[in-house]
Amino acid sequence: PSFFMEYTDYLKAQQEMNEIRQASVRGWGVCITHFLLAPAASVYYGAKTKYWKPTLIASAVALGAIPLSVVDCGFTLFLAPPITSAALIISNTNKKRKELGFLSPEQAEFSLYEKSKG
Repeated sequence: PSFFMEYTDYLKAQQEMNEIRQASVRGWGVCITHFLLAPAASVYYGAKTKYWKPTLIASAVALGAIPLSVVDCGFTLFLAPPITSAALIISNTNKKRKELGFLSPEQAEFSLYEKSKG
């Protein structure tokens, strides 16, 4: 029983750290990286924050845009997935900042640093 209690405490701490990581993302960085390297940026932010929902949804949007690429020469395929991923990442970041009471990503990073120190 004590092992399971320690493990649940560990999982709660990991979840809290992931939420702080999500709050520490900078919106301008998301926009620039998605503009320059859309698929890689989506995977990078998914790995950094452990929040894969935007990457998966953007992949589904890309699959849906493939048939349209025949008609619009790939315009929808070029724009829709990165905009979807960036918008979802930024909205989640803002939501986590409000939930955790952070005003800026720097506050979230400082909190992450403090929690990782022990």
